[in-house]
Amino acid sequence: MKKWVLFFVLTLVTGTTVLSNVKEKRKIQVAILLDTSSSMDGLIEQAKSRLWNIVNTLTTLKYGGQTPEIEIALYEYGNNGISTDDWIRRVTPLTSDLDLISEKLFARTTWGGQEYCGAVIRKAVRDLKWGENKGDMKLIYIAGNEPFTQGKISYKDAVNQALEKDIYVNTIHCG
Repeated sequence: MKKWVLFFVLTLVTGTTVLSNVKEKRKIQVAILLDTSSSMDGLIEQAKSRLWNIVNTLTTLKYGGQTPEIEIALYEYGNNGISTDDWIRRVTPLTSDLDLISEKLFARTTWGGQEYCGAVIRKAVRDLKWGENKGDMKLIYIAGNEPFTQGKISYKDAVNQALEKDIYVNTIHCG
């Protein structure tokens, strides 16, 4: 009790906290956006394996000697089985449950559709709970095989919205 009283008094007198030695744990947050349209029929397994390889690589990273917390979200887009106007489905929100991500990623299948890259990037930027810490790494990986110019939402505008939140968009062209 005396230690907390002393901490409180020091904080009031100096205006700073004594706990500055406590390092805030960094995060790596990644949104995986996977094209599951029929044009990916012969490419989907390769794309899923490549994306999972990226996740595995991220788990080996260190920051200041510490392992950052990893959070992954999964979206699929371009699949006629998705009953939305833009053929986009958030499969999982940001989660640290990598077993769940693996299960859901490798369960994705293809079926028809339109590939609206700008729309899926914008949806991931707007809908996910991205960290506010400037030291966090925030990434989007979009994997598909169609041009980014499909749909009403410009991929350039979506990428600029991502950059405003310090989210970096990476592409994986399949094919």
